[in-house]
Amino acid sequence: MGYTGQRPSAIPLTSADIVDGTITNDDLAGSITSAKITSLDATKLTGTVAPARMGSGTASSSTVLYGDGTYKAEPVTDTTSIQNDISLLALQNAINGNLSAYGLKNSWIEQFENSTYIENLTNAQRYSTEYMGSGSSSLGTPAYYYGSWSAGAAVDRNTWITPTTDMTIDDGTISNILDGSFANTSAGAFQWSGSLVGKYLRFQFTDNNSTGSTKKLITEARFWTYADDNHGTWKWQGSNDATVWTDIGSSFALDGHDGGAGPDGLLTSMSGNSTAYTYYQILGVSGVVQTGSTKWVALMEFEAADETVSFSATGSFESTDVVPQDTTNKSSVGMVMLYKDEDGTNTLNTDIIAKVRANTGQAYQTLVLAGAGTYSDGMKIAIAPAIAVTAGQALSYQISFANQSDGSKEARIYGVAMTY
Repeated sequence: MGYTGQRPSAIPLTSADIVDGTITNDDLAGSITSAKITSLDATKLTGTVAPARMGSGTASSSTVLYGDGTYKAEPVTDTTSIQNDISLLALQNAINGNLSAYGLKNSWIEQFENSTYIENLTNAQRYSTEYMGSGSSSLGTPAYYYGSWSAGAAVDRNTWITPTTDMTIDDGTISNILDGSFANTSAGAFQWSGSLVGKYLRFQFTDNNSTGSTKKLITEARFWTYADDNHGTWKWQGSNDATVWTDIGSSFALDGHDGGAGPDGLLTSMSGNSTAYTYYQILGVSGVVQTGSTKWVALMEFEAADETVSFSATGSFESTDVVPQDTTNKSSVGMVMLYKDEDGTNTLNTDIIAKVRANTGQAYQTLVLAGAGTYSDGMKIAIAPAIAVTAGQALSYQISFANQSDGSKEARIYGVAMTY
């Protein structure tokens, strides 16, 4: 029979002593301390339990409620490696898709599709195959030296200039415009037809003179036809990737020149051009081209100069300022870099040096780059952990080269992801 009075503390209480199913204060001698509770089913808890009660004293955002109703204080996880992998995938996406630079929430991706987001180049170049390296460039004096028929040097230039068009070709081939011959037949010219609006006649140049660059500075051209025919209104454009085009000069009437005296066929709207490009094209503005049995297009000649690149032992370039997508101050910046040892072996932090900042009023801070394996096709991965910088919303990086030597040590930077 259970005990019905207040039990002295020396006599233990058992389940057999509880006669009505309820423990009351009268059933207990003294107070219940934490030492007397050895286990408690979590399903018996009601109300709100502060996260601080789940760990060892301090509330933490890492306290996790599991599906079975239990709480555990998980250790804080460093997500740097995850962020670096995401940045590397973003670089891969940019390279495969030929994308220009773009920003994610916590990183800036640049793979040198163009020169839009780089500046302050000192003995450094963006090369047409979309990488950055040391070197400086210079331009010669434009002249009609690309096998000019009018200069008496009728040379086939199809080996170093590739012509293309999206116009309808009725007879002959587009390559005849560069073959060096002046003829009114399908063997030495071509005929086209239709509206020219939005259509192009394009020329891609190569490094035919081993200057280290495919870029040419063109300031004038000649358009040779069988008769002085008008072929509508066009404009010149230049590009280094055949995707982003820059207008050069004003639009002009494309009048053919048959070798006689007069201004017909002389295209001078590029006379003020001072930028070298790999691609040039005339883009149709209005009108239709002349058609008929005598409307042969025979030649295009260029007053051009090569861009010559000189190798440099040292050099540097910077990114333009980047504003974070969330427009909040950033106080730490790191980097993921894709680079290639084109010649020799470049030592990170000696031959390739990376610096960052988040505030234009502060000096660049040096990162510590470390090799992180091979990306593909000989391209290597370098990662620099984030470092503390003066907080700001104008983030940028600086890459510099040292100890470069043509043929023995050459570094090429193919992509940079600035993490923050």
